Amino acid sequence: MLTPTVARELLVLYQQMYAAAEAGDWDSLADFEREAAAVRRTTEKNSQPVALSPDDAAMLQQLITEILDLDRAIRLHAEPALESTRKLLSDSLKGRAMHNAYGG
Repeated sequence: MLTPTVARELLVLYQQMYAAAEAGDWDSLADFEREAAAVRRTTEKNSQPVALSPDDAAMLQQLITEILDLDRAIRLHAEPALESTRKLLSDSLKGRAMHNAYGG
């Protein structure tokens, strides 16, 4: 189960991911995403029901909201770069196909 402690750890990783995305540092972004994925997998594997106090439940809700807000912001930075990469790859494949079809 996701606890406030694990959510704080994920929040720090998402903050680092956001900073990397904002700077266009895609390698660091990918590294932080791998770390976050490992934390999520570990949390899922060790999932034990935990009774949360009302304060802890509210804190967890707030942390999750912050993580989701950062995720949206990261995507806003990353999607244009991903689209540019897709276009470059598509153009490269089309060029290669034309070269193969018609010679060069």
